[in-house]
Amino acid sequence: MFTVYVLAITLISALAVLRTVFKRIRSNSIAHLRGPKPSSWLVGNLPALQRSREAGDAEFAWTKEFGNTMAIKGVMGREILMTGDPKALQYILNTSGYNFPKTKSGRVLLELLTGNGIIWAEGAQHARQRKMMNPAFSFGALRIFLPLFRHTSQRTVARLKAELSKSNGTSSVFDILPWLGRTTLDAIGIAGFDYQFGAIEQGSSNKLVQAYDNLFMDAFMERPDSLIIWEGVMDWVPQWIAALLLNIPTKFLKRVHKYMKVALGVAKDVNDRQKAIHSMGKEGSKDIMSILLRANLAENPKDRLSDGEVLSQLTTLFLAGYETSATALTWAVYELARNREYQTLVRDEIKATRTQATRRGDDELSVADLDSMKYLLSLIKETLRFHSIVPAIERKSKRDDVIPLSTATTTKKGEIVTDISIPAGQKIIISILTYNRLKSVWGDDADVWRPERFIDGSVKQGINMGVLANLASFSSGVRGCIGVIEMQAILIELVENFEFSPPPGDVKILRALAGLVTPVVEGSTDRRSRLPVTITSI
Repeated sequence: MFTVYVLAITLISALAVLRTVFKRIRSNSIAHLRGPKPSSWLVGNLPALQRSREAGDAEFAWTKEFGNTMAIKGVMGREILMTGDPKALQYILNTSGYNFPKTKSGRVLLELLTGNGIIWAEGAQHARQRKMMNPAFSFGALRIFLPLFRHTSQRTVARLKAELSKSNGTSSVFDILPWLGRTTLDAIGIAGFDYQFGAIEQGSSNKLVQAYDNLFMDAFMERPDSLIIWEGVMDWVPQWIAALLLNIPTKFLKRVHKYMKVALGVAKDVNDRQKAIHSMGKEGSKDIMSILLRANLAENPKDRLSDGEVLSQLTTLFLAGYETSATALTWAVYELARNREYQTLVRDEIKATRTQATRRGDDELSVADLDSMKYLLSLIKETLRFHSIVPAIERKSKRDDVIPLSTATTTKKGEIVTDISIPAGQKIIISILTYNRLKSVWGDDADVWRPERFIDGSVKQGINMGVLANLASFSSGVRGCIGVIEMQAILIELVENFEFSPPPGDVKILRALAGLVTPVVEGSTDRRSRLPVTITSI
């Protein structure tokens, strides 16, 4: 029965795909642009892009040969515009953002990982969800979140010191990634929902930690051709066929469904708790969830978020709080361990800033204090640039359009063009990895981790890409500010209390591509993200 079911879906999908491919062939194309030779008609250049030894290997090589903007091949010969050009990125993501929605396959993956939340939504639905979410991310919330992040970080410090004492010493090697994951999960639990996940104390026994453990490596590392084709087909088939394809019990889908079941269960517990508080007439806390519920209840009933949409906002925050923040912090610790002199600069800066706060009568650092710490902030900026967590973003054009370029590109015929004409439905891969290594933006040493570039004026002013130092790898707006403050608060507690250095032996860390750019130990065979680092108590 299952075989017949799969064959039927396959046949219908094939007919839908062939119809779409035929339409694509007849439409205007970007075939005049140069680009790398595909490995096959069926999967194009995508295996090279998604299964490189390290994140960016393919993009960096292609950029050297073809420039910042090129044409690559996707599933069944589909032409894909790939660009890391600053002006193109600004036009697609900011200037004409709603004219470049996410691809269907991209939205399917987001729905699997987060539900129908704000990063999944498009158009009017996105605008409605954003309206509901904005009050929960006001600048006034920054002052409230900072002590919550600090207290959570202090719990992690205490646990690490307890582990060090068990080894009868002040120094030991830790895999810092899970520790930071638990820290960021508990931080978003308190700041986001006034909810104690208890991940720091419970460790790997926590059910949400278990659900997220190695999720992206399990689901996205070294994607096989079958998964690449599956994602490509999703862009072409009708929605009802896409829904059927999501029920095929593949290893990938089973892993993601298992995680989402746990995440939704915890989200429902959080939501029920908050609704119970409001039903008793209580104001609730100043956390994101309480503010969201109050804003939602104040809206016209027809504009309110449904329970399903509210749960999706929670699962989105879970994922952002655990995976992206923890991974970014892990790369920051990695660079601190490798650059001990800069680590000392950051530690001395923290000490000096605390001294200034004490002199004015404050026991704790303020948001303004954090903003004044140039070495710490430059550490975060450079880590987000050099170790971009999200390697690329996919979009498609809603209409025929012309994309402007900062740097002219050369066509197959040798023509120099400063913009690219595209047809409606054109798939675009925005390479964040490429943009974050452009020498025209970041200086001639863009391929080197050097945070001083944000202090000495090496970064060239130009296109405005976002809230933090023109970095495309970090979200824009107040949500991005909150993410930065979380990183600052956690790093301050860690650097004040510990010294970080590389582990003994010749341990090489690779920047693995598994949906996100995550650290793995070269030569390891267990397909796990990890970052071993020597931690010494100060």
